[in-house]
Amino acid sequence: MWAFILYFICVEVCGEVDDILTVKVKEGGLLNLDPGLHDLNGDVQILWKFESGRQSTRVAQMHQGKIYTHYDKRLTGRVKLDQETRILTITDIRTNESGLYTALIVINTHISGRRYKVDIYAPVSVPDIRSSSALHRSTGLTYD
Repeated sequence: MWAFILYFICVEVCGEVDDILTVKVKEGGLLNLDPGLHDLNGDVQILWKFESGRQSTRVAQMHQGKIYTHYDKRLTGRVKLDQETRILTITDIRTNESGLYTALIVINTHISGRRYKVDIYAPVSVPDIRSSSALHRSTGLTYD
């Protein structure tokens, strides 16, 4: 636990963090965030966090080979962190989960990060289409 707090401080001061990538997902859909850590061996630690406004929440963590996803009750049962790829998956994503998602990554002694600006949009409602004859009767308009 204290090790990750130290990593947070170090990343803010001396670590590498990629540019912010933008992801758009429809509400109720599946959010997959890839930290880009494929085919890595060795001691890899990762911490995924979510920020919205002034609130910061830990979402998932892989520490010493163990995965933890129980940090936020709103996400219970919807968060998965893949053991091999370290991809974060959130199912049934909601509009209030839009914000900045950050992966803090520690590989041996190298510290880096990846950030995603996630926009969750509500599905578009189906338009109410009426026939032109119904429009004619209700408005009294005629078509030439």
